[in-house]
Amino acid sequence: MSNPAKFVGTAIINGKDVSFFTPPHSEPDFLWVDVEELAKAFLPRAAARKMVALSQKFEQENRLAKKDGKIRTIMCHAMAQGMLGSVDQILHGYTKLDEEWGGGPSETAYCVAAGKMMYEHSRLPFDQLFKAFHNQGGPFMREMRDE
Repeated sequence: MSNPAKFVGTAIINGKDVSFFTPPHSEPDFLWVDVEELAKAFLPRAAARKMVALSQKFEQENRLAKKDGKIRTIMCHAMAQGMLGSVDQILHGYTKLDEEWGGGPSETAYCVAAGKMMYEHSRLPFDQLFKAFHNQGGPFMREMRDE
């Protein structure tokens, strides 16, 4: 069930390079993203590093990937959206309404880039895309939901 995540490419988000990876499992899922690089695209360096430290408390051994010989902490699409939803609240005073689709400027910038990366590097057939939408994070997020 667990597969090593592989680097697939870099997108420019808010003027910064952000790396994307295959999911670290074999189930249908969206691409995963480098936590520190994504946080640095919107936050000062110290805050971005704190975000990495906090994220490492969740399934750290299953969320590591290598790029350029360095170990990276990665997160699934759903976690990235949640992190950037918080960033939008703090930096932009943006609060999403329950019936609202989409997000604030940070979350939207990430989602557009993530969608392009999926299209360019990891296109899924419709049935797999539907499954990925309902399976974000795969077994790792499911384990956290079941606790």
